[in-house]
Amino acid sequence: MKILKVLALCGALLISAHAISDADIEPVMSQKVAEAVSIMRSSTPKDAKPAKIFALFDGYFDYKMMAKLSLAKHYASLSPAQIAEFDKAFEAHLKRSFIEKLSLYTDQDMKVLSKQSPSDKRRVLKTQVIGEQKNYDIDFKFYPNGADWRIYDVDIVGVSLIQTYRSQLGDVTQSLGFDELIKRLNSTVINSGE
Repeated sequence: MKILKVLALCGALLISAHAISDADIEPVMSQKVAEAVSIMRSSTPKDAKPAKIFALFDGYFDYKMMAKLSLAKHYASLSPAQIAEFDKAFEAHLKRSFIEKLSLYTDQDMKVLSKQSPSDKRRVLKTQVIGEQKNYDIDFKFYPNGADWRIYDVDIVGVSLIQTYRSQLGDVTQSLGFDELIKRLNSTVINSGE
C-alpha cells in the first residue's frame, strides 16, 4: 500500500514537462517538487489536484520518447497513424494511472537529493519520498533534446518505468497484436494474460 502512495507522488512528477537547461534541472525541479507536495497537502478537492500537478510538470517529460522506448523494436514497425494512436494512448494511460494512485496519497514528503551526470548525454535527478516508516528513492532520468533537457524515464525504488512498460507492452504486442495493445492501454489493463 505504501508503494502505491509513493507511485502517486511520483506520478505527480511524472505527468508533466517544460524545457529546462542542464544547470536548471536541480533548482527548477526542487521548486516543482515543493509545489507538488504543497498541492497534495492542500485543501484543494482531490479531483482538482491532478490538473494542478499536470500544469506544473507537463513540459519536462518527453511522452513521445517514453512511448517509443517503452514499445522498443515494435515501435519502428508501426505506421505513422499507429504511432500517433499509440503515443496518445500511452500518455493517457500514464495520466490515468497517476490519477488512480493519487487518491492513496496521505502526507508524504519528497526531497531532491542531487543531480548526477553519468555521461555527457544523461542526467539523473535523485529524489526521495519520505514515508512514515520507510523512504523510497526515485530517480528522474533526463536526456538532451536540443539545448533543453527532458525526462525520458523514472526509476522507482530501482525499477525503471520504461523497462517495466517495455516488458508488458512487448508481450501484449507480440502475442495479441497492436489493436489489443491500444485497447488495453485505453482500459488501463496491460498485462499479457487473457
